[in-house]
Amino acid sequence: MARNKKFYKGKRKRKNYTVIPVVAVMLIAVVVIVLFYGMQKYAVITKEDVAVELPYMKKDNTVIDEYGHEVKVFDKVETTVTFKQRDYSSVPQVAGKNAGELRAIFVSAGEATKEKILEYDARLSSGNALVIEMKPREGNLKWYSSSILAQSYGVSSESQQTTDIKEAVATVKEHGHYIVAQISCCIDNMLPSRSTSVALTSMYGTYYTNDLGVWMDPYNMNVRNYIVELVGELYDMGFDEVVLADLRHPELDKEKEEWVFYNRDMSTEQDPVDAICGFAVYVADKLADRKGLLSAYVDSVRSLVKADEATGQNAVLFFKIFDRVYYRTDKYTYTYNFQDIESSVTVGNPHDRFIPVVENYLPENTSWVYIDTESE
Repeated sequence: MARNKKFYKGKRKRKNYTVIPVVAVMLIAVVVIVLFYGMQKYAVITKEDVAVELPYMKKDNTVIDEYGHEVKVFDKVETTVTFKQRDYSSVPQVAGKNAGELRAIFVSAGEATKEKILEYDARLSSGNALVIEMKPREGNLKWYSSSILAQSYGVSSESQQTTDIKEAVATVKEHGHYIVAQISCCIDNMLPSRSTSVALTSMYGTYYTNDLGVWMDPYNMNVRNYIVELVGELYDMGFDEVVLADLRHPELDKEKEEWVFYNRDMSTEQDPVDAICGFAVYVADKLADRKGLLSAYVDSVRSLVKADEATGQNAVLFFKIFDRVYYRTDKYTYTYNFQDIESSVTVGNPHDRFIPVVENYLPENTSWVYIDTESE
């Protein structure tokens, strides 16, 4: 059957669908631009990132300042800072490898004249060294020092005696003998009584003194640097070794609730052990490139095995940073003293690093210091 062509079918117009995505993209761009500029006031910038927090998202700890900027308010947190006491157990043993045999006669400060030094030098039949007390507890120096502290407070002056002692030291060296200078560190009857800035202050507000003498503050940096200066001068003078005596804290009377005041503020709690061990480490570190050996005394049995809370001394630490440790003992207890320290000596010969200081007898040991005293 034929189609009815009575009606004319008009030509359809093709639609342009590409306009739709273009318009959509333009609308999105407009929205993005509006949001970008309109939301800037809600931006929260921190060190870590940038975030947008809308008003309905605002947390309780966020407020808006007068300029429309958001400011975060954090809850208060109670904090405490705790400083631990310094621990010297990890200090490596770096000293003592050059400590040889030492068989010495002790020459006190009162006998430190040219004639007496040469007399003791001539007596060195079984010995090989002299230990001369160059700075006694009285505080006066047996040589002319260029230290500003020594000159400012009159504890050193150039005289015939200082010149003679210098010549005597040179003569002993010419004879091939070893020579050691002994100096008192924390006990000094002159300097702290003339300058309160270096004195250990008593509970009564004056410089601290007891039966041993007047005490200097072991925390004081001027005191520490003073000792470093004196040791350096003694090396320059020709001494092979310097031994630090009275590197200790006064033993306070607990029954009287005695206490002392240090003139240096610290973040950690101040006590005798921290004061003396800190003093020892500071001096040893400053003299790390020293010309000669550096040694120290300990004065209590307790300090041979661990830190003595009364004197502040610690032979275990001292053996790590000093070449020798000197200790006054006798023939009845020396063997036990040596057993106490033997495990602490990991460098060098312990018999030559632990020096017994004895009176009127010579121990059967490779090293010792002999003090000649009149027998009763």
